[in-house]
Amino acid sequence: MAILQPEPASTPVTGGRLPPISLSTNCPSCGIALDPEELAEEVYVCECGHHFRMHADAWLALLPDPTSWQERWADVRPHDLLEWRLPKPYQETIDQAREEGLNEAVRTGTCTLGGRPIWLAVFDFRFVGGTLSIVAGERLARGMEQAASSRLPYLLVAASGGARMQEGVLALMQMAKVNAAVGRLHDAGVPFFSILTDPTFGGTSASLALLADVNIAEPGAAIGFTGARVIKQATYADLPAGFQSAEFQLEHGQVDMVVPRNELRPLLAHLLELYS
Repeated sequence: MAILQPEPASTPVTGGRLPPISLSTNCPSCGIALDPEELAEEVYVCECGHHFRMHADAWLALLPDPTSWQERWADVRPHDLLEWRLPKPYQETIDQAREEGLNEAVRTGTCTLGGRPIWLAVFDFRFVGGTLSIVAGERLARGMEQAASSRLPYLLVAASGGARMQEGVLALMQMAKVNAAVGRLHDAGVPFFSILTDPTFGGTSASLALLADVNIAEPGAAIGFTGARVIKQATYADLPAGFQSAEFQLEHGQVDMVVPRNELRPLLAHLLELYS
């Protein structure tokens, strides 16, 4: 898609300094020893091209223009409505995440990117595997509805294992709710961009992450509905090598482009200009 290539560097690669993320001692792809400070300057991409998973705080430092992020509905928080107990009490999982400074798997708000106002939603895989829950679905739907009514572009950064089992059918219902909210964006003619990071699976990929006007994947990201082992058990078929990689999805039309992380901000700024 050559027409979507951004002009060189009118927009900085990062909106602000990236916070630290959890790293192993060596790169899992090439084995090189990692220097966290140097890696942060390279937006957590190894020189071999391996993209490390980033949490929501890092994405919120990378994408919005400095000081422009304004979070919404952070006070809407999850509760153990079903009194889930296995493999451990759900409320205990929630409390532990709150002690670590997290309150849900999705953060939603407004910001500017390249000087243009947008709505932004970012999944955080640290909170119960970035799973779609009642609160996550509510935050996503509210943001999309506000974006549709205000006619501001909507940007999603997805990283999720699917719907949250501890909330049962109530979590599964969020798939329909956010899908309907995506429909409102499309009906209003509001641009919707989705960045699929490693991993994006289950109800999240099925309900909203692959329904954008432009679906952008990070190199090497695992994208699909369920794991390869489960698919093979269900179909008794030999699966193609790397069939859930971003590159495979691009080749087969599931995503529109695979873009290295350090090129995302200028590309998004260019897309916002085109879609305006």
